Amino acid sequence: MNNVITTTCGLCSTGCRLSVHCNEHNQYTIKGDKRDPVTHGALCTKGLHAIDIMLHPERLTQPLKRTGERGEGQWITISWQQAIDEIALQFNQTQKTYGDNSVFFSYGYSKDFINTQLLKLANAANSVNIHGPETVCWAPSKYGKEYTLGYNPSADINQQTDCIIFWGVNKHNTRFTEMRAINHAIEHGATTICIDPQQTHHAKNANYWLPLVPGSDLALAMAMIKIIIDQQWYDAAFVADYCYGFSALQSHIQQLDLAYLANECQLSIDMITDITQQYIHAKSAVIITGNALDHNPDSFQVNRAIAILMALSGNLEIQGGQSKPQGKALVNGRWPYDPQDVDQLSPTIRQQSVGSPPIPEYFRATSQGLMDAMLTGQPYSIKAGMIVGTNPMTSWPDSNKVKQAFEQLDFLVVSELFMTPTAMMADIVLPAASFFEYAGVTQGQDGSIHYQAPLQQVGDAKPDHQIIAEIGHAMGIMPVYNDNDFWRSALSPVDIDLIQLKAQTSIVADVEKQQTLSYLSVGFDTPSGKVELYSQKLHALKLDPIPVYRPNLPLTECYPLRVTTAKSRYYMFSHGRQITALRNKHSFPTVKMHSKLGQKHSLKEGDIAAIETAPDKIIYQKVKFDDQLRIDTIVADLSWWFPEMKNKQLSGVFKSNYNVLTSTDVGVHSDIGSFYINGLPCCIYKAINIELSTI
Repeated sequence: MNNVITTTCGLCSTGCRLSVHCNEHNQYTIKGDKRDPVTHGALCTKGLHAIDIMLHPERLTQPLKRTGERGEGQWITISWQQAIDEIALQFNQTQKTYGDNSVFFSYGYSKDFINTQLLKLANAANSVNIHGPETVCWAPSKYGKEYTLGYNPSADINQQTDCIIFWGVNKHNTRFTEMRAINHAIEHGATTICIDPQQTHHAKNANYWLPLVPGSDLALAMAMIKIIIDQQWYDAAFVADYCYGFSALQSHIQQLDLAYLANECQLSIDMITDITQQYIHAKSAVIITGNALDHNPDSFQVNRAIAILMALSGNLEIQGGQSKPQGKALVNGRWPYDPQDVDQLSPTIRQQSVGSPPIPEYFRATSQGLMDAMLTGQPYSIKAGMIVGTNPMTSWPDSNKVKQAFEQLDFLVVSELFMTPTAMMADIVLPAASFFEYAGVTQGQDGSIHYQAPLQQVGDAKPDHQIIAEIGHAMGIMPVYNDNDFWRSALSPVDIDLIQLKAQTSIVADVEKQQTLSYLSVGFDTPSGKVELYSQKLHALKLDPIPVYRPNLPLTECYPLRVTTAKSRYYMFSHGRQITALRNKHSFPTVKMHSKLGQKHSLKEGDIAAIETAPDKIIYQKVKFDDQLRIDTIVADLSWWFPEMKNKQLSGVFKSNYNVLTSTDVGVHSDIGSFYINGLPCCIYKAINIELSTI
């Protein structure tokens, strides 16, 4: 008999509803839940194979303790009690010897409320060194727009939307659930503009495609602002009544040379003018920005400039334009940030976190700061840490430096599903449960919350939030973990418990309908109460109050090309390389390039190319030709490692991983802690005697 379990996918933040069919042989089949008002039963490839992650034979199922050198792969199995006790002892001793801040806590994707729990543990331990991926994943976009508008706008795409700009985003690959509204607007005549070095799905179907030089986004945004102001195309009434600092922006723009900015992007002035005119003269228009705009040191200012474009065009809070978030999510995202936990340490103390960027709202440590402290002991020593749900060996900049930094630690604990390159560097590895293995809560893209039904337990794996709480209790700084209490706290905003949510399955968010022109009565949540074209807060912080374009890293004779990267639709960053069905779809790390560029370097499709950004920064990926790319630009896969290589060179993490090419030492200032990912100067050549494995 077929048993159908309704649950929610936890692979990403979309929260797609699932119907999991289990037959009499305890075999599972995943289908989308057609009752889901967001997905209508559609699922991505990753979600369809989520069961393969839970049941994979190489899942970690018991706590492990290292017996050999870091990275050698020598382990013994230990009990949970021994693991928790040893972790607590090591953390307490480290803090007693080196100070509270000598222990760091790092999280990645926020499954299972882990960022809240880890923040609570860090606060209870009086350590300011809590770290997450936000500096290259949403923080530049969020804070850049909030500093300008007072909020981070979303796109109210509907049949009234006349123009859509896709800027560094590919919703078709990364958030397919939004494609329904996008396609509906296009069917009703919306003009589409795609700004991306690659010919993505949006670019192929766009009215205009701008294949700019990777990393030149701020030059393009400032060129568009200049055209709008010089041509007096801006919404004069809105600017006069609701914008602060227009005269300063106008003076700054007058000093810019449009030809220079266009050349930096390698786009024609006519093309930039055409798309600016399409955007500015549309009755309602949106700019949809993507993760690519979080990937360079100037990312905060790029997003500031884009927010300025939204304001100058008069597209704020109108039907079919940029919308202001309304209402509150039922459980505040998927994790209930408690203000008393966030504010437990004062802003002055939080500024002691290593590498803390100058934007005070972002209080976390940066990966660059953590590594420098591990290696140099400055401004103080980092000697121990806990890593949950992330793989810094692939995701932090300069992978070789990450390894060197971790080798300086006295103690490292990693909570993971699989033995990743980062887990191989740990002293103790803890087996984390996948989202299918415990009852929980997830939130859908529409703000509703859903009961996450468990399917089965795998080994002795535990949910991350429980692991974190048990460590805190063993350290003597957190109460005993109680599952009912945890979920009651998480669900407190809706005043129910997990049992009640299970009975209801879902609770629909009571989100207000899109309001229009709310600033007429309440203004903007900025120091001036207006859109800050000139930011008073940034001026007070001695940062650029108006976005200033500074050239990307220069090309040289040795490194005449630029390399950028993009996400695969088959993987969640470094996650999933063990899954046969996904590897069959995307078997090898691939570098795309124009065929003429390949021929110039004696490369043909299927060859292994070496990609080099410095003599000691070289990776290898399989060549694929794409004649829609610029001839001076290549696009390499990110986050690659090879689980099938086991303990050989940390599962081959240095062979093809994009972050081998990146650096923390590029000598630039970043307002938010982001670093160079897009547009790195590089060279390519044919690799000799290099093979790439596959499962």
